[in-house]
Parts: sequence; C-alpha cells; structure tokens
Amino acid sequence: MSFQLNNAQQMAINDSLLSLTERERKYLKDSWAETFSKEIFPLIKEERFSVLYSVNPVSRPNNPVNVYFGLLILREVFGQSDEEALYSLLFDIRYQYALHTTSFQEQPVSKNSLTNFRVAVYQYNQEHGVDLIQEEIEEEAKSFSKLLKIDGHTIRMDSLMISSSCRKLSRLEIIYSTVARLIRVIDKNTTLPEYFKPYLEESHYNDTIYRVRDKDLNSKIKKVLKDGLKLYHLYRKNKEVSKTEEFELLARMLTEQTRKGRIKPSLKIAPDSLQNPTDPEATYRKKGKKKHVGYTANLVEKFDDKHRMITQYDLRENTYSDQKFAEEAIEKLPLEKEEITALVDGAYYSEEIDQKAKAKGIKMVPTNLVGGGKDSNAAQFEIDEKEHWIRKCPFGHKPINSKFKEGSYRAHFAQKHGNHCPFRKDCAVVEQKRSYLFKVSEKSLHRYQLIAKMGTSQYQELARKRAGIEGIPSVLRRRYGIDHLPVRGVVRVKVYFGFKISAINCKRLIKGLMNRPKEGLPVLLFNHLFSLFSFQRTYQVKFAA
Repeated sequence: MSFQLNNAQQMAINDSLLSLTERERKYLKDSWAETFSKEIFPLIKEERFSVLYSVNPVSRPNNPVNVYFGLLILREVFGQSDEEALYSLLFDIRYQYALHTTSFQEQPVSKNSLTNFRVAVYQYNQEHGVDLIQEEIEEEAKSFSKLLKIDGHTIRMDSLMISSSCRKLSRLEIIYSTVARLIRVIDKNTTLPEYFKPYLEESHYNDTIYRVRDKDLNSKIKKVLKDGLKLYHLYRKNKEVSKTEEFELLARMLTEQTRKGRIKPSLKIAPDSLQNPTDPEATYRKKGKKKHVGYTANLVEKFDDKHRMITQYDLRENTYSDQKFAEEAIEKLPLEKEEITALVDGAYYSEEIDQKAKAKGIKMVPTNLVGGGKDSNAAQFEIDEKEHWIRKCPFGHKPINSKFKEGSYRAHFAQKHGNHCPFRKDCAVVEQKRSYLFKVSEKSLHRYQLIAKMGTSQYQELARKRAGIEGIPSVLRRRYGIDHLPVRGVVRVKVYFGFKISAINCKRLIKGLMNRPKEGLPVLLFNHLFSLFSFQRTYQVKFAA
C-alpha cells in the first residue's frame, strides 16, 4: 500500500451537507464538530506517517491517515470502542463533518482499520524506536497552546502509576505459569517428555497453586523451579524451542528467581523482575503504602490563568524515576527568550537537574523535598559563592579563616564569639578546643537555602499552583479507564495513553475557543450559542478534564 495524502476535499454534488436544512446546518456549525473540523483536523500531519507505507506508486494507495488519527481522538473523547467509533463515523454527520468525509461515497474506515493502523505504529516503534503518535500529539499541543494564547512561562509536572491489565501473581504463580507456558509450546511442536505432561492438566495447576498449605509453599516453589531448570537444560540447544518467546521468558525467570541453581530469598528479587509472563514489560513498585504492577507515566502541562495544555507526556516501566523524567522533559523544552518556571514535586528535584535546568533558562521550583529538611541556619551565613568564601555568620562575626575544598566550605570562628552568641543553640557550628567549626557542602548549602526560601509566602503561593496538575491522574482513571486498557506492553499502552492525552487537550481547546466571545458578538447571544454545545447522554463531553 503506497502513501497518499488526503488533500482537502472539495464539496461534491452528493455531499451529505447539501441535504441538511438551514436549521440543521446552523446546529452543526454551533457544535463541537465545527471547531474540530476547522482547528484540530487540519493540524494532523499525514506526512509524518508516510514511513508506515510503501514508496511504490504502483501499489494501492492508503486510506486517509488523518481520518484514522482524528477518529481515534474522537473515540477517546466520547469513550467509545473501535466499533462504536466506526458506527458514529458511518451514521453521525458531526463525525463526518469533523473529519472532512462528507463528500466520500463510502467512509474510508472499515472494521479493522484502526487496529491495523495501531499495529503499524507499534511495529515502527519497535523497529526504529520512534513513537509517531507521541510526536504528532506533542506537536499538536504546541499549536493548541498558540491558539489559546497560553504564554508558556510556567509549566508543571506530575507522574502517575498505570496498572497492567494482567493479573497480579504470587511468586509461585509466576514461576509455575512461566514453566507451564513453555511446556504447552513444546507439546504442540514436538514430543513432550512424560515427566512434564502433568503440567498440561488443569488439576495439576489447582493442586500446585490453590491446594498448597503455607508450610509447603517453599517446597512447592523449589519443585517447580527445579522442573524449570530441567526444561532449560533439556531444550537450550534445541533451536526450534530456544528461539521462542516462552523459552526466553523461562530463562529470564530462572535468572531472576535463582542463583547458582538455588532459590533466591524474596528480598533479593529485583523490582523489574517478571511479574506475569503475559506482560513481560510490567514491573513492580511500591509507592507510599500502595503496591503497583505496571507502568509509570509523566505529564508536563503548560498553563496560565485562563487555559492549560499537556505539552509533553511519556510512559515507561514503573521503576523509571521521576528524576529521569525531569531530565528528559527539560531536554525537550525549547530555549525561550524569557525564563520558564517549572513547578515540580520534590521527587523530580536534585542539584544536578537544577543546574541543567538553569542552563536552559528554566527555574525549578520544587513544592517539597524528598527526605524532608534538617533544621539548620547554614543558609543564613553570608557566603560569596563566586569566590567560595564565608564572609560572616548570621550574627555578623567574621571567621578566623575560610576554605573551600572538595566541594565543601570550612570556616573557624573565635570561641569568644560562639560562647556568647544568642544564636548558638540553633547554629550549625561545631565546638572544638580552640574555636567553633562551620562546615557545609555546597550541595547541602543549596538545599538549606532552598528550604529557607520554601518558607516564604511568595514561594508557597507559587508552589500551590502545581496542585492543578494533580487532577489529571484522577480524570484518566475515572473517565478514561487508564488502569483497564485492552493491551499490554510499554509500546502498546503508550499509544492508547497518548490518544487519551490528546482527547483531554482537544476538549480543552474546543472549550477554550467556544468560550471565547467572538469580535462583535453580543455576550448574551454568545452564551446562547455556547449552550447549544451539548450532546445526547451517550456522547456527552465532560469538560472538567
């Protein structure tokens, strides 16, 4: 199938819009479809997806990619399945108008079109490491921000855990299911040794997993692991079996669960170990008091007093740290003429990341610090950081000497000053035989300075603005079912996640543009037109996102 652009459609004689009455056309123009058709659909860059199709002009041309992409966004906006989205395109004039297909004799989407498009995107990502969906959605978010005139001088970040759709397994279940899956593959392709045939019976699974007493659990795990090791050594040189995904998972499981053929203690099992053979990329993480199996996602939101837009997102295994997300987000942010303020949780912040951010004109503002803050008046010492010299203490006493060595400040103060200092009780100095020693690393000093700054009302007012992004994870769970996706694996989950982010952004754009009074349009009349932006209950858009 060769790539062909879907150029702007001219109105055909049989265009379905021509059959509408004047009243129907008015309602269509006043609906969400008008904004989607005029502002969102034209932004979809079909050329980006040309790499998914053949360059041979003789082959059959592709169906319009922008229609696929736009329909996948609308699918998420209205919380539909692929089939429901297809029916909407076939029978709902608003969908056809939004996607510029009113002049098509047949709508260019069939039963498997959306699935095939996603599969092509998955395969390209796995082969080239490029997420075309993410590139397109983030590029559109920039355009949306310009349409809403978001100044972009302030951004905020937040992360969320996303559960895998696979079932949470116990350690015994992980080991057993990995062994049993390979045994079933061997049984289908070659003669299975009699010893392993019980694994093909359902009763064997029940006896091993459900009818095991607590005191027998460890012996059961050892027994199944021993069978797994037998399988591994028996078939590792068998090319037909050893190249299967099931054999690779067995080898991985044995590496993670055993050491020199012996079972590892539970505490020695790494968080990124296999959690379920049906989703090999799902990892384990304990955050706070909750245990998670799945993935973690990061969001970067640009906002001002009126509007907000998710301009960056990412999805990884849930062992991926917030600091890594922060580094990558900073790297992707463009250089701006004016300073950008980044409001982040303390888990995103470190001295090194702060320095990288400053190099790009970004001011990091953490709302808290991981590990809390030790009470110290070290930040009140007057220090020349350019010359690396301690000028005086908070009470105004100058040091006897001052040095900066191996990243730390050291200064001695006269004992007579320290003995009678009113700040002595809370002072960071340490009493020695002949003097008082003040010692602090440059990294710790910056932390103390930041803690002192966080106590100011101005800083706290700025930090409170970060809370606005914390509602997005709740929306993604409640309205978009992010913890119950029909796919598994980082690449596939990220594609579904991306379209949900795009749906949120599109809702915000539509609401922002429709809520903006047009020039010369009386406010009362505008409010009346805005009230027409409603749907039947099945299709109702909730704009609180």
